[in-house]
Amino acid sequence: MNRLIVTLDNLLKKLKLSKRMWIIVASLIVPYIVIVVILLYSLLNFYSDYNRIGGNIVIANRYNVEFKENMDAVMYQMVIRAISKDQVEEKLSMKSPDTLIDEAYNDFEGLSRTSYSRQASDTADSILNLLSTLGDRVDDINLTVKQSGYYDDNMLSLDTNIRIITRLIQERISEYNYYEAESLEQVRVELSKRVDFMIRLTIILFVAVTAVALVLVYFVSKSITSSVEELRRLAEEYGQGNFDARAYDFGDVEFSVLNQTFNGMASQIGDLIENVRSAEVASREMELKLLQAQINPHFLYNTLDNIIWLVEDDRKEDAENIVTYLSQFFRTTLSGGRDFILLKEEFDHIKAYLKIQSFRYRDILSFEMDLPDELSEYLIIKMALQPIVENALYHGIKYKRSMGKITVKARDAGENISIEVCDDGIGMDTDELSRLRIAVSEGHPNPDDSGFGMANVSERLRLNYGETYGLFIESEYGVGTSVEILIPKTT
Repeated sequence: MNRLIVTLDNLLKKLKLSKRMWIIVASLIVPYIVIVVILLYSLLNFYSDYNRIGGNIVIANRYNVEFKENMDAVMYQMVIRAISKDQVEEKLSMKSPDTLIDEAYNDFEGLSRTSYSRQASDTADSILNLLSTLGDRVDDINLTVKQSGYYDDNMLSLDTNIRIITRLIQERISEYNYYEAESLEQVRVELSKRVDFMIRLTIILFVAVTAVALVLVYFVSKSITSSVEELRRLAEEYGQGNFDARAYDFGDVEFSVLNQTFNGMASQIGDLIENVRSAEVASREMELKLLQAQINPHFLYNTLDNIIWLVEDDRKEDAENIVTYLSQFFRTTLSGGRDFILLKEEFDHIKAYLKIQSFRYRDILSFEMDLPDELSEYLIIKMALQPIVENALYHGIKYKRSMGKITVKARDAGENISIEVCDDGIGMDTDELSRLRIAVSEGHPNPDDSGFGMANVSERLRLNYGETYGLFIESEYGVGTSVEILIPKTT
């Protein structure tokens, strides 16, 4: 027994892991698939028979209720009104006798072919014979119905022929339903027996398959877990700092590859750790440079000079206001380390910036901001608008040397949000606009270029939202500049 277990374990280890897993899956699934296929096949056959018989009974019942009544009524009206069968539909708004007979004949011809039992099929054939006879008697009456002197003969034929034949047809239909109902009961009983048999067979197979599957699962899982456990131990040892730990060959196909990969990883992990540390240092330096680029030192110096000047001029309230705006400005700039802030926070940031600048450029700067309430809770990348507004002030309004206006408006653009920063400053000629658009599209301008901040914003928008988002610039020299910032709706 032990030799058999060892032999089975060795055989399993020589198989690929995927094949071992498929052995488990096949041992569990294949027997049940066979059972389900057999069961479904049986049920579909029974359902087909059951449905066919039920449909036949429904069709026959329809004629059992309606046919005799309709045929007797229309023939009676033909006789007493002396009209032919061709005039019935026009004058009586009833189906003609031929139509009633043809419809019944077609249906019972189909029932004769699809009946489950021989007795029901024979009964359907007898109904077809009666329908043919009924058609002949209808033709007899139709020949004389419009001729005078035949009324009594036609009434007699109606009583002795038509009504007797329709009654016989009705009786045959009842017999047909009886035979089909018996067949329906036979199918139900057979189905019940087959279901009981399948339930017992399923239970037996379930026990057998489960036993076999448990044995296979044990050996397959054992062949896997022993190798996994050894790798886990080595990984834990390596994680504790033993970089000299190495894996040996376990005999498994896949684990041999894993062992080689693990050993190769172990020989390079020290270099990788050092590279990660260097990358972290570089990342922190880049974050510091970005923060420094976002905070214009001249803006800060000028703001502090304005505060000193306001205090010296005994304008304490204005000094308090500008300190408050400066605090709001830097609070949003830092934002607790968040990369995304609410759109209303970004607008408050711009408002604080423009309020501060208004103290210095009060003779040439006015501004207007519009943020619909329904857009205020959506998110935007921090510091996405300030470089654009700053550019509008320093390269648009300032060079105009007269009163100018900056407008910042947000609007709903379906699945996106469009934010437009407009100024009526000096604007740009065609060459300047072209250079700025290239810088913004590439996202890597010369740091001395006036479009550095806008290029930085454009690159951040594309990296976070995708290539379809970013900045779209329009400008005309002497008229002004408009910059559209397109972002998706995110919460």
